[in-house]
Amino acid sequence: MADGLKNLLMVACYFPPIGGGGVQRALKMAKYLPQFGWRPLVLALDPVWHVSLDPTLLEELPPEVVVHRVREWRPRVLAGPVGPARAAVTATGTGPEGTPSQEHGAALAGWPSGRWSAAGWRRRFVQWMKRARMYVLIPDDRILWYVPAVREGRRMLARYGARALLSTSGPYTDHLVGLALRRHSGLPWVADFRDPWTQNLHRSGIAWREALEERMERAVMREADVVLTVTRSFADGFRSKYGDVIRRLEVIHNGFDAADFAGIVPERVEGRCTFVYTGIFYRERNPRPLLRAVRRLIDRGAVDRRRLRLRFAGVFDYPGYTENADAVRELELGDVVEVLGHVPHRRAVALLKGADVLLLINDVDPAFGGAFIPGKLFEYMAAQRPILALSVPGEAASVVERFGLGEVVPPEDDAAIEAAVLRFYRRWERGELAGPQPLPPEAHRRYERREQARALAELLDELVEARGRAAAGAGR
Repeated sequence: MADGLKNLLMVACYFPPIGGGGVQRALKMAKYLPQFGWRPLVLALDPVWHVSLDPTLLEELPPEVVVHRVREWRPRVLAGPVGPARAAVTATGTGPEGTPSQEHGAALAGWPSGRWSAAGWRRRFVQWMKRARMYVLIPDDRILWYVPAVREGRRMLARYGARALLSTSGPYTDHLVGLALRRHSGLPWVADFRDPWTQNLHRSGIAWREALEERMERAVMREADVVLTVTRSFADGFRSKYGDVIRRLEVIHNGFDAADFAGIVPERVEGRCTFVYTGIFYRERNPRPLLRAVRRLIDRGAVDRRRLRLRFAGVFDYPGYTENADAVRELELGDVVEVLGHVPHRRAVALLKGADVLLLINDVDPAFGGAFIPGKLFEYMAAQRPILALSVPGEAASVVERFGLGEVVPPEDDAAIEAAVLRFYRRWERGELAGPQPLPPEAHRRYERREQARALAELLDELVEARGRAAAGAGR
């Protein structure tokens, strides 16, 4: 590795071939950091039990990047059959036990799904574990990855050496791994939060657990050299709660990678005004107000259902819930709504580019919906299609309005949603939605992934130089 790059140990439990929007920040960091003098050594989860895989994402990794994948500990009763090829896989470099590396993406498509036996006693035990996990798996379901990950992180430090550490969440277990490796190595450490932890809307409601998580979070905030996050509102929340212990707080937004959109053929639905949404729905973020608005427009003849299509890629109903699917059925919109489920990132990009209107449906809670900028918003930017944002006032709404990306309407105002859908439909009928919607240069400078990697590299350089100056001063 005598190529002049400085090694960065990056703790990123969710990393390709695991797919979904949550992996993009870590993936793009790994992709672009070598261009600015840093080699990511990625410590990731072996996705033997993970259901959403997108091996094509591994093709983005440059050859300098090293990835070690560590399997989480699971009770034997929960473990499923695992093929011999899954022992230790890396994108480049070698596996945890020194096994030969595989070219990133190779032989991943055939990985087993990890389903376990259907024996009745085991099924009952699994159901009990699911109920009990809120009281056991703290701070999140990936805590069973903690011990194997810390052990492997120490091996990586001994084998490769590193100049700095970075942990990126979720899951928040990543920061506990980062904390352990910081205490072990004394290296400069950046703790990167894609979402708040204890200030998150989606909390357990278990008092003793939340108190424990606050102690965990405070330890991370206190010992990280830099707490990094993705919105100014998140940073303000961290400062208000942990300002007495945070050493330094910085913001590097999420963003888009223009390279993802180059050469992708748009996936269109000809003859229909097509609205596209990519991502996850759950209780506080759901499409039902939109569906009801569409039903009313159809009922009064304002839109022709044969010329309208709503396409949803991702998680339409959160596991265990059926409210959104029920609404489609009850509103008799089965011929208008298309639920695509999880799709590879490249197809998601094709869907975005082929849309007439992109749907941004944000959380309805003002405290969180106003502070949160969904990562999809930046991909929507890059797709250069107009956006209909159902969003409370806040950072996401401000981005849409500031850069003239589309319309923002309150997420619970049925009349405003109905009127906005109709406006876009009329514009489509007049041919006004054809062609790209160019972004202003400022959006490229602020939100392109490569420029964000440059900012992160400069931050890491500053930390390393400061550590060197401090060591030199202590040696005098």
